[in-house]
Amino acid sequence: MDAIIRAKLGEIEQREQVRIIWAVEAGSRAWGFPSPNSDYDVRFIYIRDKREYLRLEEIRDSMDAQQDDLLDIEGWDLRRVLRMVYRSTPEVHEWFASPTIYRSTPEAEEMKKLLPEYFSVKKCARNYLHVASLDFRTYFRDDEVWLIKYFYLLRQMLQAKWLLEEKSIPPMLFEELVRLKLDDEWKDYILELLQKKKVTSELGKANRNKKLIEYIDQCISKMQEDVSALPDDGKKSWDMLNQYFYGVLK
Repeated sequence: MDAIIRAKLGEIEQREQVRIIWAVEAGSRAWGFPSPNSDYDVRFIYIRDKREYLRLEEIRDSMDAQQDDLLDIEGWDLRRVLRMVYRSTPEVHEWFASPTIYRSTPEAEEMKKLLPEYFSVKKCARNYLHVASLDFRTYFRDDEVWLIKYFYLLRQMLQAKWLLEEKSIPPMLFEELVRLKLDDEWKDYILELLQKKKVTSELGKANRNKKLIEYIDQCISKMQEDVSALPDDGKKSWDMLNQYFYGVLK
């Protein structure tokens, strides 16, 4: 599959007239809880010819390159990604922490060095908790819930917990987050579900675990208060990102 994905990236470059500087696996395979039939979530960063960035009309800054049962390939324009770096958007940090890299270039390695300069515990944790809150309200109101949704919800919650306690980028592997940050009362239950997920195509639905949902709700609410109490990071300068962007386009 690695060779197929690398070939697809080359096809995308030719078709879209872009240059891909970074491509990785994201989603359940990168997080360590794929099913046997999970698709491949490929995310890449691309650059257009420098003349394209001088056009008066807006240019597309992302692309859904392929969507099917096997491959989910999406890309983001470098300029958009650099703006995400400035805002300390968690997805960028995750892309550069992925255990599976399909394309790496010197330009991407240079950008990776800029990430710590714009890293914000408050912004990253707030983002994860926002997504966790949305998932909580969306998927956990019914009497029965999809068991897989516990993983996505807990992942967001535990990443925020890691950020608040460790003040660093959380590990990618869900199992590591569970072992290090989930309360002991729930570790065995979630780790057992995780092992089932790895060997079955679907976990299916089950009655809501009311105690677990109450625990998650309490944790999210408490961490939202903790994040709000953090001091603001202050306004960052765009200079390093601008200089990097100019250098890449030369």
